[in-house]
Amino acid sequence: MVGAAAQEAGQAAGAAAAAAPNTFVRIAPDNSVTVLAKHIEMGQGAHTGLATILAEELDADWAQVRVEAAPADASRYNNLAFGQVQGTGGSTAMANSWEQLRKAGATARALLVAAAAAEWKVPAAEIAVAKGVVSHAGSNRRATFGELADKAAAMTPPSPSQITLKDPSKFALIGTKLTRVDSKAKSTGTAQFTIDVYRPDMLTAVIARPPRFGATVGSFDASAAKAIKGVVDVIQVPQGVAVLAKSTWPAIQGRKALKIVWNDKGAETRGSAELFAEYRKLANQPGTTARKDGDA
Repeated sequence: MVGAAAQEAGQAAGAAAAAAPNTFVRIAPDNSVTVLAKHIEMGQGAHTGLATILAEELDADWAQVRVEAAPADASRYNNLAFGQVQGTGGSTAMANSWEQLRKAGATARALLVAAAAAEWKVPAAEIAVAKGVVSHAGSNRRATFGELADKAAAMTPPSPSQITLKDPSKFALIGTKLTRVDSKAKSTGTAQFTIDVYRPDMLTAVIARPPRFGATVGSFDASAAKAIKGVVDVIQVPQGVAVLAKSTWPAIQGRKALKIVWNDKGAETRGSAELFAEYRKLANQPGTTARKDGDA
């Protein structure tokens, strides 16, 4: 596995990621290229778009590209637009990943080329890469990414200054119509979502939340909830009262059975009519000046 294929990679667009190297690609002996996507796929095509950026600079064959969600690690997979946090939203996925993933792909490509050059004892400048194949025309040698993966993983990644990104005129994937990486799994029902995940002894938790903003738990009686088959425990949490059960249905039924006295001190008690009246009152008052240039 070339887990280190993009060790430098993410030094890109902002200081938020500059201090820590990021890993965004793995290349396995079976020639598959797995891109680790730091943004969530919610139907908007983020996983396909992110993979395209990296695969372009890597010169991978699109048919060999796979995508996995990056693990929870904000120090390595943070949203450069948001700071030190993993997040998806505001149309930031492509924008903040553009240079980062291009460098990841280019770094992985450079490692594969270096591995081939060392094995074939030829200058790296004479080696070409296209559609997942590394070749040297002078000696008529060629190797797949998978065949070079182990050797590439053992090599030292080039520094950012040694990486040259493609001229956009040479893009072969970006800007073309590609098959989405998630289409088949979603069409066949094999795609795994959070609700599909089950682990041994795993419990389901549902929370009874206060009916008013700012309200807190005054007291609660969980005896009826705990009497329901499948309910394991009931605990108070900052958001309200949580019912833990062996599956979703008893958890929901347990929540319905809870007897909670809410403390409304400090809670929002106004309704829509009062809030609109307050908005109208504020709208008739001078607003705060954020900036003033000249005389409009």
